[in-house]
Amino acid sequence: MKTRIYIFSFLVLPLVFLNFGCKKNTSDDVPTNNYIKTSIQYKTVAGVPATLLSLDVYSYAQNESSKPVIIWVHGGGWRIGDKSNKLDNKLNLFNSLNYVLISVNYRLSPDPPEISNISRIKYPDHNNDVADAVKWVRNNIAAYGGDASKMVLLGHSAGAHLVSLTGTSQQFLPPGGFLLSMLKGIASIDTEGYDVPSQSAEELYQNAFGTDNNIQMQASPIYNVSSSFSYPGFFIAKRGTPARIALADAFIYKLRSVGVPVSQVNGSQYDHEGINVAIG
Repeated sequence: MKTRIYIFSFLVLPLVFLNFGCKKNTSDDVPTNNYIKTSIQYKTVAGVPATLLSLDVYSYAQNESSKPVIIWVHGGGWRIGDKSNKLDNKLNLFNSLNYVLISVNYRLSPDPPEISNISRIKYPDHNNDVADAVKWVRNNIAAYGGDASKMVLLGHSAGAHLVSLTGTSQQFLPPGGFLLSMLKGIASIDTEGYDVPSQSAEELYQNAFGTDNNIQMQASPIYNVSSSFSYPGFFIAKRGTPARIALADAFIYKLRSVGVPVSQVNGSQYDHEGINVAIG
């Protein structure tokens, strides 16, 4: 029987310690519904549907003490996906831990790809949206029972790239405004997006990032890590081919080389979608 991966996030200042464990599959993978769901438009952009710039807050008893906050960013190749996808296990997990869960939408690149369309949604649009959602959460989550000083970003696939870049680039949460060190952790689940130029031959990446090597490097978490800045702790789940795992290992090495604490797990027992479903 295949075991299930689950995350325990121990929000102990000044670091977040993210550990994977295993438990047997059960048949109760439906949300407990012990939450209040609130949909919020976190910003407006002319001509963009509100749903693409919205987030869902899953909060619990309002009269209790403030709770840690998980901000979930979905995958889908930067061109498909929605904040409602594959949430059941995550709702159960974070409900059991008494955390507030936020699920974020962001603008999407064209599907099918339109690489010749220079006005398409592409980098840095996706990341600007995620960063603005994080800022909204920081400024407003107290009203929903969340503790803005205890926030963790969690993403899968393209979402894993987005949370990793949000947690390493000075462009999106710059010093003087929202310090990267104010985030308590980044959990990145199975992506090749740590090094965008290495994937630049793929249409998926050209659609999301264009073909300019300098811009692709700006969009790569691995090329944003610097000893000049402080970063939150990282948790990285990797799986797949040796080449795919090597990309994650290179990012882990880069983070550790500047003193960032990193926990990791090899989830190669799962396929790409399975490891996402197994979070919970």
